Amino acid sequence: MNRAPFLQALLSLVPKEILHAAKRVKSIEQTSSEVTVAFEDGTEAHFDAIIGADGIFSSVRNHILGDEREKHATSPAGWWDCRHLVPYEKARAALGDESFKVDRQYAWLGDGASMLHGIVENQTIVQCIIAVIDKDLSTNQKRIVTRQLILDQEDPKGYAEWEHKSTPTYAKDRVCIVGDAAHATSPWQGSGAGVAIEDAFILGHIFGQVSSVGDINAAFRAFDVLRRPRCQKIIDTGRGTGRLFCGQDEAAGLDPKKLNESLGQMFAHIGTLDLESHKKDALETMRAFLSS
Repeated sequence: MNRAPFLQALLSLVPKEILHAAKRVKSIEQTSSEVTVAFEDGTEAHFDAIIGADGIFSSVRNHILGDEREKHATSPAGWWDCRHLVPYEKARAALGDESFKVDRQYAWLGDGASMLHGIVENQTIVQCIIAVIDKDLSTNQKRIVTRQLILDQEDPKGYAEWEHKSTPTYAKDRVCIVGDAAHATSPWQGSGAGVAIEDAFILGHIFGQVSSVGDINAAFRAFDVLRRPRCQKIIDTGRGTGRLFCGQDEAAGLDPKKLNESLGQMFAHIGTLDLESHKKDALETMRAFLSS
């Protein structure tokens, strides 16, 4: 599924009167009784707790990390990619029928670059991605692509891939971060949105057992303890997968057999999470914090 219709489906469940768009966080202040958020438009809001899902360059993350925010800042993952949505018939004519016999994502692996393409939008659109190694680890977020790329698309742009290489905590008292704000990863394993949904699932389950404001600190601490190791592993294996796709892994190189074995190992842990056990562990961890 392409991202746009998925986001539309999620938004359709949220009452419009509780949404406030175009707000930018200026500062966050915690006291014993509340958390106050000051916005750049001069307004303030007061809450029992804050869950920051404000993306890879998160303001809430900076509040949580405090003096360590620069040490654990968002950094280049090591690739640029160029993405385009191409009409199905145009893509099929350019790539050939062989690449469309099975409805799945295809990957072409090379030395320093790779290409992926897959069908989305009810077989009307093909998403094409070309990725290349960024040897300079540039901090620019976007650049013009000077060569003609991806099926004669107009004005192609290359976008930097970013990640959080490490994060010491996802929570500070009654403020917490989830999704890309907590654990931004390179896109090589297609797991960024999935682990964000896991975050919401676990956090929602934990908060089902919160009976007072005094429980929130323990709830966020439990979330941090439970989620951070899994999310960090996905960041690390995502980076390793990108190196394999672009022929940069020293052991596998571009050997098909070695690549197949190594990629299998990289993906093995992603789809095997037992969510029921994960929920149980989350509650047990929260209860342990409450009783300590």
